[in-house]
Amino acid sequence: MEEFLEMRVEKVMNSRVWDLPIVEKDAGIKVVLVVLIGRCYSWVVKKIDDMKLVGIITEHDALKLIDGYKEGMKAEDIMSSRLTMASPDEKVRDVLEKMNSKGYRRIPVVENERLVGEITLRHLIERMYSSFFQ
Repeated sequence: MEEFLEMRVEKVMNSRVWDLPIVEKDAGIKVVLVVLIGRCYSWVVKKIDDMKLVGIITEHDALKLIDGYKEGMKAEDIMSSRLTMASPDEKVRDVLEKMNSKGYRRIPVVENERLVGEITLRHLIERMYSSFFQ
């Protein structure tokens, strides 16, 4: 177990950025909702070209639309910009502590302000399982 907890995030994270649910901050609400239907959350970046992470939108954030939808709203209007992030060099132990203290199931992995992946409870459970039962 100690070996698992000391493992670096880069060994566990999903680094397939092309496979992550991502929208640009100026994406329309229709695009945001399509992504939420498929993945239940979306990372929000300034522009796809720079991948600078600026927020997250979850299904809970979409509830803001029920009471306050206005024509022309963008992703940045409903995103949460207070993010708890990890770096590829952090240890799994530190990420688990962040997830546990905040009640998060996923944390973006950021390097030089750029989204380079994500680490989720699912990734951690899979890796822990393979560590125990190799």
